[in-house]
Amino acid sequence: MDIRQQMEQVRTRIQHAIAHSYVDRYIQPRTIDEDRISFALSMLRSTRVETSIALDYVFAMMLIQLALDTHDEVDKQQMMQKKQLTVLAGDLYSGLYYEFLAKRHDVSLIRRFAEAIKEINIQKIRLQQLSPDDIERFHCIGVIESALLRKLSEHVHAHEWGELAYYLFSLKRIQREEAKSKAMVDYTDHCKRKVQDLFYLHHEEVKERFSHLLA
Repeated sequence: MDIRQQMEQVRTRIQHAIAHSYVDRYIQPRTIDEDRISFALSMLRSTRVETSIALDYVFAMMLIQLALDTHDEVDKQQMMQKKQLTVLAGDLYSGLYYEFLAKRHDVSLIRRFAEAIKEINIQKIRLQQLSPDDIERFHCIGVIESALLRKLSEHVHAHEWGELAYYLFSLKRIQREEAKSKAMVDYTDHCKRKVQDLFYLHHEEVKERFSHLLA
């Protein structure tokens, strides 16, 4: 099974797991970040993790990511019913993740992902307290965007992949932002240099998928 087939299998599995006819009527369809799936699968393939286990790891990680992203969508302007459903949907995805890994008896990975969730939530709070030009803001973004991937890399002893995830997904998020301060431009250049330095360690499919970020 090549990586595109693996990605499709994970994506389909997620869509099936989170499908809920009532919730789906009131909140926007979930966006599944295929870049994260691709990166994680490439990392696990490089460390020769058995395919079935790799697919399980990425499935669990993406359920957490969906839960975090869904909770981020909660807005004070939402109608109360929609707001409650968005919160509950995020909780549902979290529950699916815990149930799945508990059935696998994978306590070590549960612990690592729990650490990632804690890091992400701390940095989200910190991010709200910082000005757009504060350099510390970029570290917050790096942690938020990469913590799950970094913890997964630690789990499979592929720490250099965790470092790449930090800079690569920081770069991806920063490039989506419309306002470009000097601090942001400088940090973007820094991330590009770090990614270029780290790319030589990794599979061609990773370079091919993310090369547009370096343009």
